Amino acid sequence: MATKVGVGFSEDSNSLEAGKEAAQTAMQESGIETCDLAMVFSTSKHDPVQLHAGVRSVIGTSARVIGGYTNGIITKDKLGYDGYQMGVALLSSDSVDVDLFMEKGIAGNELNAGRALGDQIKNKDFGGPPNILLMYDFVRGKPAEGQSWNINWATRLIEGMDQSLDSWPSAAGFGMMGDWQCNPTFQWFDDRIEQHTALALVLSGGVRMDTIIMHGTRPSSGYHTITKAEENIVLEIDGKKAVDVMAELLGPEAYEKWLDYPFFTTFGINKGDKFGEFKEENYANRLVSGVDKERGGIIMFEPDLKVGTEVQLMRRSFSDCGYIRRYAEDILERIGERNPFFTFYIDCAGRAAAYSGMEGEEAEEVQKIIGSRMPLLGVYTGTEIAKVGGDMQAMVWTGVLCVFSEPA
Repeated sequence: MATKVGVGFSEDSNSLEAGKEAAQTAMQESGIETCDLAMVFSTSKHDPVQLHAGVRSVIGTSARVIGGYTNGIITKDKLGYDGYQMGVALLSSDSVDVDLFMEKGIAGNELNAGRALGDQIKNKDFGGPPNILLMYDFVRGKPAEGQSWNINWATRLIEGMDQSLDSWPSAAGFGMMGDWQCNPTFQWFDDRIEQHTALALVLSGGVRMDTIIMHGTRPSSGYHTITKAEENIVLEIDGKKAVDVMAELLGPEAYEKWLDYPFFTTFGINKGDKFGEFKEENYANRLVSGVDKERGGIIMFEPDLKVGTEVQLMRRSFSDCGYIRRYAEDILERIGERNPFFTFYIDCAGRAAAYSGMEGEEAEEVQKIIGSRMPLLGVYTGTEIAKVGGDMQAMVWTGVLCVFSEPA
């Protein structure tokens, strides 16, 4: 039997009914009566117990369940965020093996949790090359007074998994958050409802996951070197206070605006040829989340900008989403004669039109190219994870397309 996937969507404010509606739609779309896997995602407006119960009432008790809170949902013909959106992808296959892994207690313990999760995956015998979809609780807790974020760091989680895994197979991932206010998040793991977990969905057997990164940014400066840093705070660049360097790069008028809206400022780390032709897939984007005005530093989402790291200021495209179309078509060409049966789209919540300033939704381009050809489920996320230059890398302001295929 060829692998079948169906995707359902709901905006019903009643969590039980939303779970039922989305699961029923997914069943009908795929033409299946039972499934092996349910991927479930919703915004924080939903009750996690009731939503899970609604999905279970449709799919039965035998299917594996994995997922959690996200900022919004994308399907082939639906898109929404900040409301009661929820989405379900149901998979049924006799050739794809499904394995789920969970590590609890990641808050403030990302490195050890990553190492333990990597050990679980490494010690499992798979029926073919594994394909990892990593997801973790983005929210550590409520931000302290005067802070915008209090988050778990993907960089540390990945570092721990690096220590366990001999090498990364095909993999991608994301940080789960249910809203911009960093309210508590929940994750589903079979019939358990958890918090502060790192989860891994591993598909093996006849399946292959191809990924492609889409930033929509280009360098707008030369290379500048981090010369002083403390955890996720960059204090000096090129031997000068970081905020002073930003003033030089952005200009006086833009700099004053930037102090109030640091969220729109992005650095790029080039993992490829430093002076070669620009290749988007070689860049990892790092987002500025705040300003340490007392010390003249800039606060980053992740702690990976260390002393010696070279960065470039990146310029975002707010009008042309044609690059998404090109990348979507490129990944379909890469699949060749294989049969693509499902696409999972990891999309930074900051790329949504309401927050980015774009006139239209960039995810609509994914819907046009991918949604017209196969089932599509996308989630709006806090952090995106994919391979850059051969290394697993946490990113922001990024879209990651994950296309699953099997032999024709």
